[in-house]
Amino acid sequence: MTFDLSVPSDWYQTFFTDPVVRFWDAAVPPAAAEAEVSFIVRHARLRPHDTILDVPCGTGRHSLPLASAGCAVTGADLSAAALSRARKRAASERLDVRFECSNMLDLSVPTQSDALVCLGNSLGYFEPSQTHKLLQKFASALRPGGRLIIDTSICAESLLPLPAERVFTFPGGTYEQRLAYDVERSVIKTCAQLTLDGERHELRYQHFVMTSGELVRSLESAGFETCELYGDTDDVPFKPGSPRLLLVAVR
Repeated sequence: MTFDLSVPSDWYQTFFTDPVVRFWDAAVPPAAAEAEVSFIVRHARLRPHDTILDVPCGTGRHSLPLASAGCAVTGADLSAAALSRARKRAASERLDVRFECSNMLDLSVPTQSDALVCLGNSLGYFEPSQTHKLLQKFASALRPGGRLIIDTSICAESLLPLPAERVFTFPGGTYEQRLAYDVERSVIKTCAQLTLDGERHELRYQHFVMTSGELVRSLESAGFETCELYGDTDDVPFKPGSPRLLLVAVR
């Protein structure tokens, strides 16, 4: 696999094609999605009829269970392939979920919501200045007292030291990664080969890395108060070496 360090800054706009979306659906076990939804309900303090934004929503693995629990859910994502699968699932399960095709950076809502969730590693897609503007948009989208839940596995405390290669298997295929770290910009650049149902797909992408402290300070600057930092959905405190950061903040 050839490792090309050149990655366009807007890679995420065209990255999430049907094969990539199918990969994520296959790679995330149902039990993991259930644990994430339980975490959201618990820490966002959701009640039936509360309004919640799922940004980005992907194929709806959080939006649909939250709607099933009685919440009024709006999901936004830039991937037409992901939204197509989400809408089909909502129709088959007879769930009323509003799905919108939009860039996170252009988030605009007519009324403020009770909660907003941003799960996965999407917070690392953007330059730091753009990330700050995104957090300000999150604050504007929430009512006073509304809760924000961010999930990321690219905080420096979870990620470093960075392995040069990673390989994992999932039902229907394998995912091979080669990684490089740009120390001047704190960016991870990844060249990956996705093998899915016998077909191979070459992928290139990048993520900006920040410390948990940098994220907390950015949230405070955007108008949030950080409540808790967890290392996984079982509510264990976040610490160096935790596999992910689940941060709960209130506007």
